[in-house]
Amino acid sequence: MAEKVMRMLFGFKEIKFRNDDDFTDRLTRRHSVCLLILFSLIITTKQYVGEPMFCWCPAHFTDSHKHYANTICWVKNTYLVPFEEELPKVTEPRHMISYYQWVPMILLVQAMCCYLPSIMWRYLCRRSGLNVAAIMDAAIAGQKTSYADIREKTTRYIVHQIDQYLVARADYGEDTCYNKCKRTVARYCCIMYGKKYGNYLAICYLLCKFMYMCNSVGQLYMLDVFLGTDYHLYGIDVIRRFIIKDDWTMSERFPRVTMCDFRIRHMNQLHRYVVQCVLPINLFNEKIFIFIWFWLALLCLVTVMSLFKWIWNVTVWPIQSAYVCELLKSTGAISTKRDHEIVEKFVQRYLRRDGVFIVRLIGNNMGHLVSSEVMEKLWDNFGPEHLLLMGDKAEIRPIRARKNPVRLNSLADRLDPV
Repeated sequence: MAEKVMRMLFGFKEIKFRNDDDFTDRLTRRHSVCLLILFSLIITTKQYVGEPMFCWCPAHFTDSHKHYANTICWVKNTYLVPFEEELPKVTEPRHMISYYQWVPMILLVQAMCCYLPSIMWRYLCRRSGLNVAAIMDAAIAGQKTSYADIREKTTRYIVHQIDQYLVARADYGEDTCYNKCKRTVARYCCIMYGKKYGNYLAICYLLCKFMYMCNSVGQLYMLDVFLGTDYHLYGIDVIRRFIIKDDWTMSERFPRVTMCDFRIRHMNQLHRYVVQCVLPINLFNEKIFIFIWFWLALLCLVTVMSLFKWIWNVTVWPIQSAYVCELLKSTGAISTKRDHEIVEKFVQRYLRRDGVFIVRLIGNNMGHLVSSEVMEKLWDNFGPEHLLLMGDKAEIRPIRARKNPVRLNSLADRLDPV
């Protein structure tokens, strides 16, 4: 949908979207941005094509007077007075309507806010040294191809990139009590995070997820300030009016008839005029902001659910091992109880949180089959050196022989056992 909108608006023949996050993130950074830009263009067109405001002027006004009145009332803020109330005096407070000139700009600001978490995520990915977007592109290319050799090459490329990242970020510090404590805290509590602790990407992604949630919730309250009303309750009020069969399209938040005061100097005398104006632009603003309220409410719901889901999957350590075991079982890579014990060491010493997170991200975007293939290759690449990683001096029979390992040199001599 977003791709079609961008092509239609800007005439791009081909647009390449990144897929280095999940669907709920793309709802905000891609679909929300396209919708808000589209709404901004609609309002801008309505403002500059035709008359956005018409005022009922006195009979003695000429055409130039009427044009001036329409222009000054558009530039100057108007105010709302219900028909059953009297006009306020000059010194009395008024319910000012001051947003209609700035609707296109605020929609563009909203679009920018929706895209900021994505910029932060890509910046943090670059600092990590792993090109997550390239891995996702390779996974998509491997999934779409109908040739087995191309699929095999893309899988080997993905495994090679992940393996380089994991080995380069391994903790080679001394095996002291202090270092062991730091590794344990980083592994189970996520209080300490960083590239050497194997949880840098996972924690950064949770941080960006939290930014997405703050964006969707914060925009509802940001519009309170912009519109000068309780906009965060707007959708609830619309639903209530719809249920009781009241006219839900008539709202004081977007009035269509307002009042305008202005003065005209004539022969050193000031003449004060009060005219009644109609705002056709608010017909569009009302429908657009109703849609935006329900869209933001949907984003709040899905981003909160997605955030807690990822927190559960990333921070709870037994979930990591269970997920890896599930993938390896689906490929027939493990079967015995002893295999599960070795998988635990495989997850703790080699994959750690970042490795499991990357594979889980691949699974969320490309499906269980692709993530299983990648995990199986990582398991084969790990090889029989896992005996040393377990600290077992006894000679035990390895789980399986290597099957087309991506990296031939040993991991055990570079990964320091905890």
